[in-house]
Amino acid sequence: MSELLDVFIGESRENLESASQELLEIQSSGPASERVDKIFRDLHTIKGSSDLFDIKPLTRLAHAAEDLLDSVRSNEVTYSDDIGDLLLEALDQISIWFDELEVGSQNVEQWKPISTQLSAQLRHFIDPTASSEVDESSATVNNESPIADLQTLSEEHIALIASFGRNADLDLLCKATGSDCYFIHYTPDEGCFFRGEDPINVTVALPGIKAFNIEMPELGEDADIYNCFTSIKALGVASEDEIKQHMAYYEGQYSCVSFSTQALKAECTSKILKCVEAIDDETLNSALNDTDIDQVHASAGLLLASLHFDDSEDGSANRAVLSLLASIDDLSFLNNEIRENGCSGKDTNMNTSPEVGNSSTNEAGDSKRDASMPKTLALHERAMLTQQLTLLNSDNYKSEFMFPSIAGLVGNILGAEFENEDALAVAISNALDEETIQAQANDDQAQQTSNDATAETTKPANTQQANTLPANALETTEDTAAPVKAERQAVKMLKVDQSKIDYLMDIVGELTVAKNSLPYLAKQAEEEGGSRKLSKQIKAHFSIVNRLTESLQSAVLQIRMVPVSHVFQRYPRLVRDLARKLDKKIELCMQGEDTEFDKNLIESLSEPLIHLLRNSIDHGIESPAERLAAGKPEVGRIDLIATPLDDSVIIEIRDDGKGIDPQKIKLLAFQKGVISETQLENLDDNEALQLIFAAGFSTSEQVSDLSGRGVGMDAVKTMVSQAGGTIEMQSEVGVGSTFKLLLPQTMSVNRVMMFEVNDQMFGVGMDAVVETVKVPTADIQRIRNEHVLVIREKLIPLCDLREALGFEAAEEREEHSILVVSTPQGEFGLIIDKFHEGIDVIQKPLEGVLAGYAHFSGTALLGDGRVLLIINVQEVLAKCL
Repeated sequence: MSELLDVFIGESRENLESASQELLEIQSSGPASERVDKIFRDLHTIKGSSDLFDIKPLTRLAHAAEDLLDSVRSNEVTYSDDIGDLLLEALDQISIWFDELEVGSQNVEQWKPISTQLSAQLRHFIDPTASSEVDESSATVNNESPIADLQTLSEEHIALIASFGRNADLDLLCKATGSDCYFIHYTPDEGCFFRGEDPINVTVALPGIKAFNIEMPELGEDADIYNCFTSIKALGVASEDEIKQHMAYYEGQYSCVSFSTQALKAECTSKILKCVEAIDDETLNSALNDTDIDQVHASAGLLLASLHFDDSEDGSANRAVLSLLASIDDLSFLNNEIRENGCSGKDTNMNTSPEVGNSSTNEAGDSKRDASMPKTLALHERAMLTQQLTLLNSDNYKSEFMFPSIAGLVGNILGAEFENEDALAVAISNALDEETIQAQANDDQAQQTSNDATAETTKPANTQQANTLPANALETTEDTAAPVKAERQAVKMLKVDQSKIDYLMDIVGELTVAKNSLPYLAKQAEEEGGSRKLSKQIKAHFSIVNRLTESLQSAVLQIRMVPVSHVFQRYPRLVRDLARKLDKKIELCMQGEDTEFDKNLIESLSEPLIHLLRNSIDHGIESPAERLAAGKPEVGRIDLIATPLDDSVIIEIRDDGKGIDPQKIKLLAFQKGVISETQLENLDDNEALQLIFAAGFSTSEQVSDLSGRGVGMDAVKTMVSQAGGTIEMQSEVGVGSTFKLLLPQTMSVNRVMMFEVNDQMFGVGMDAVVETVKVPTADIQRIRNEHVLVIREKLIPLCDLREALGFEAAEEREEHSILVVSTPQGEFGLIIDKFHEGIDVIQKPLEGVLAGYAHFSGTALLGDGRVLLIINVQEVLAKCL
């Protein structure tokens, strides 16, 4: 079993347990809204996470349970004990499937009839009047199986096509190259952005897509702006299998209607002949009457090239019809109409009262329409107008808030504009005669009566629904129920709330400070009390406490350590989607996924890595054509590597893209005002490359949703610095770029080297210390106004910390203490006053006034009560050298 599946099962078991407990509480104390919401969120999490694996029966069942709970939340369905029992049964079944997944004994094919039956029973509570037989059509309505095949177009589906425009059917038919067309309604999951999904990219990449509309509802003040509320509708030409394959990862988030091109032709016959009549070409009419396909092609092609078509809807319709006739290979769908009425457009149905998909569809595309003109309304339009009229006449109506919304909605339906409530009410009343209003009211009353009756007789209805399922489905369920049960595995992992671990870590920190006070007590006992024996006893006990404290520290740190794979596994999908969006081919290779990191650090690492990966995808990797022209493989490569190094971890992001030209960087930085003219002339190539981390700097020439705003790399440096790490960049034009992050493995307990400057204590991380030396003053040399020291034939630049920290210069000395530290730019020497021992400390971030001093990275409390300032070596050297 993969680690990702193991994590999914572990987390989902917690969600199942939580949902089961809430259901039991509801049965004992009633359906409180917060409990229903909690169960809904648990099932929503299971459903969303299960999309990562090929376990569609489980996803389908979780989705059906989620939909039922959503209906309960919105008060569309009244909660009952029967619903609770069925939900518990569904949760038990999902738990059984998890048992099988855990031991690897799953048989997904055997799960299907169980999932189908339970899903149908759950959805029966949502719509008791719907047919309980699980066929392709009903599955489409419930989003269980998203494809339904229509060989004839109903009024509803004609209206769906017409929602794309008056001539959407003709345009689709003109572009149809296969035997199957589709209409898809895609409603992405609210949390899709957190999984790196791009709904727009998913839609644009649909096979054979011809048109799509994006709907975005008006959000309330309490809406979560990081969630997705988009609804997308699309028309295209592709087979059922192609749609299923493309949308395999989004099952339950879309519904799709598949219909034949032949059915579309039949629906468009009248409109085609009407356009032919409007064109009024004798040669074309004669060719159509004689069914001379070659002459039809020639005449239509000639007219298409010679006639001028304006941008009106009639003009676009005529153009589409001529394009169709110029390329069509079969006129049989027009033969009956032509034989009955000829091709002179004498069909009496062409210009009579509007029908859905013809005149009413055409009027829907007009920008303006007289509200007094009669219009045949679709069923959903009648319902919407009746609802708006009721709202206008209600006591809760508030003009300033509700009139614009109602006027806009009614205006879209009737094709008119309204200045006040009176005109709006009159227009709705004219569109809805008394018979229609009364019929709608009767329907509402009947529906309410039906709902009340359903709430009282839920259990009999549920039993009846189960009995009406196909007999073989019930038999299959009974036959497969026994073998799918697997032995429940013992819990291998104990999960503890992170706050408890953090609290334990704080206690360890306090213990560390207390432990560090023992050497001071020993020194005080010897110097002030004159008792060397007591001092030795304290030191002996210190050794014991120190050993136990270090063991406890190590144990607690191990609890908080998790593999970087928890972060890395989020990125393959991100790279794939962004690469497809940019029409690039990119391979992501990950190494060192078992490298362990502190959990707090690894969570803070996620966002910087996303920025760096997006940078490599957008700026680094070239398009396939550019790579081939440069002699590179068509597929670009990005390496994401984690490597442990002592008490640190190195994260590298490498790409084999075009690299970054330092000269171009300097020029852009100068143009954007990031550097001065003097810096433009003096910066070397490595310093120029580091300019990409400057605030407001970007190499992108155009602002897009991926880059160009100048906030990404600056944010990366800030987040890495806050985590106590450093970042550096290397690049070679035409070869690629590398970003290297050096991060501490944990932020809890650090080993620091203490030293003294101007009678004050400071510290520097022990991982940065190379060595400590004392050298005569005469050995310090001066080169180009900089002090340097030669140690074992190595030239070490020096920095006087007294000067860097703003202290007064020291008196002349015969000997200097040098602390040699390592940085990404090489080794440097810090001139200090006095060395002290190394010590374990709990480093705290700077707060208040000190937060503005970049040359300190944090503080620590010593055993004698003094505060130790931790030096930020990089910032101090930048100021000193």
